[in-house]
Amino acid sequence: MKRSLLFLSFIIIFSVVSIQLLVIPHFESNVRYPTEKWALEFLTSGSTDLLAQQLQSIPKHQRMAYLQTIQANFGFELTLQDYQQNDFSSEQQSWLAEDKIWGDPQADLAYRKIDDEQLLVIVKPNTVPKHLINEAQRWMMGSFYLLNNMLMQHPQQSWPSIIDSLSDAFTYPVALMTLSELTYTEQQIAQLKTGAIVTISTADSDFIGYPADIAVQRIKNSDKVIVLGPFSPQLKGKVVYMLSIFYFIFGFFLLIPIIIWLIPGWRSMLSLNKVAILLGQGKFDARAKLIRFSHLNHLSKTFNTMAEKIQRLISSHKTLINAVSHELRTPIARIEFNVELLRNSTANDYQLGQLERIELSLNELNSLVSEMLTHARFEREIPTLTFATVELNHWIKQELICWQEANPDTEIVLLEQGVCHAMIDKFYMSRALSNLMRNAIAYGRNHIQVSYEQTAKGWLICVADNGDGIPLPCAEKVFEPFYREDQSRNLQVGGTGLGLAIVKQILGWHEGTASVEPSSLGGACFILNWPAKRTHR
Repeated sequence: MKRSLLFLSFIIIFSVVSIQLLVIPHFESNVRYPTEKWALEFLTSGSTDLLAQQLQSIPKHQRMAYLQTIQANFGFELTLQDYQQNDFSSEQQSWLAEDKIWGDPQADLAYRKIDDEQLLVIVKPNTVPKHLINEAQRWMMGSFYLLNNMLMQHPQQSWPSIIDSLSDAFTYPVALMTLSELTYTEQQIAQLKTGAIVTISTADSDFIGYPADIAVQRIKNSDKVIVLGPFSPQLKGKVVYMLSIFYFIFGFFLLIPIIIWLIPGWRSMLSLNKVAILLGQGKFDARAKLIRFSHLNHLSKTFNTMAEKIQRLISSHKTLINAVSHELRTPIARIEFNVELLRNSTANDYQLGQLERIELSLNELNSLVSEMLTHARFEREIPTLTFATVELNHWIKQELICWQEANPDTEIVLLEQGVCHAMIDKFYMSRALSNLMRNAIAYGRNHIQVSYEQTAKGWLICVADNGDGIPLPCAEKVFEPFYREDQSRNLQVGGTGLGLAIVKQILGWHEGTASVEPSSLGGACFILNWPAKRTHR
């Protein structure tokens, strides 16, 4: 077990190190960096384009001074940089030549070309400025400032057309609305009237970790407001894609070592399950395999030790029964021979009576030895069965004739239910029925009822008596060899204690079961149940 845990720890550490050295760099360069680059360009769009267009109309030497005067109205730093093409790759140069924003999330910078000599540079600070509430306001306040200044230079009736013409510069929606059209809370409306930027969060913005989905600000003292967003429809898809790849990488590569660790244990479980089935089928020489690196090898060893002890125990049990059964034959035969000699040489009534008692005991002993040999033979090997279709009503009626003749004082009734064909081995099923009849005659009170029935799955035969019955806790045990529920009662009626065990064996060959339940007559009702679909041996 310790070795297996050490092996698991080693492969987990190896997997984590492999992720860090091999997988994460590819994830960063191919998934995370492009996503963060796109988000940076998405959030700086619009305001950066508008500002670059304004700077184009300002002389180069005055541009930096102008940026410093408006810096307080932006949530990120504004600066300029000389455009040296050697500082950029060919892809970046072509991107900037099309007047697009180039984002660099590693440096938290965004570039926008002003002209062939100068670039506008957006620098994202590490913290949100104190005069802002959240990061959404940081990105949007610059856009609001530029849009407000542009709209205030024109009459109010032309604002909608101006907003429409500028919306192409923004990658997110830009709309012009009146205060009366807004469905916000009274507190949010009051904040808008003071000129504050109001941000509205939604379930989508919370999901992607962005602080707001919509940003709104009033235009000076007018009843109009500028609405920027929602941002989540575009941000959500990118974030979900990046997180899905991230969790898949870690989940998959951390699952690999666990699977590697579990496979030997899983193979051990399959081996144990297979051996358990074989043991249940009586193949006691089956053993579980020891799988290399399996943390269940100790269980397999214990299981094999148990199977070996069971095999030895059953083998010694069978050997003992066979030996005792065979060895008893000779002394029994000698006693029988001596009894016959004594019977022929004496006329004393008392002695003759004792000889009869000895013969009764010898008959019981002979019956016990025969049953022991039969049970041992059935345990050792399954005989060749000859299955044939019989009509149960006719077959059972023929079987009961001899029992009725031998027991004239016992009422034996067959509940006939018409023609019913069943598939059985007549010889051994007859043996099973005979054992049940012998049991019913011995423990019943001169009334036995036999019935049969075809069920949805097969057939059943019931033998019921009006005796004392069998307690429910003993219903399973009565089919065990030599089990006696009442020692004194069994001594009175005789019996070997193997009859019901043999019945269970025979029904097992038919892939059926033997059971007992309370009888409507007041005694016990033994049921033989076997299926219609039988696997031929």
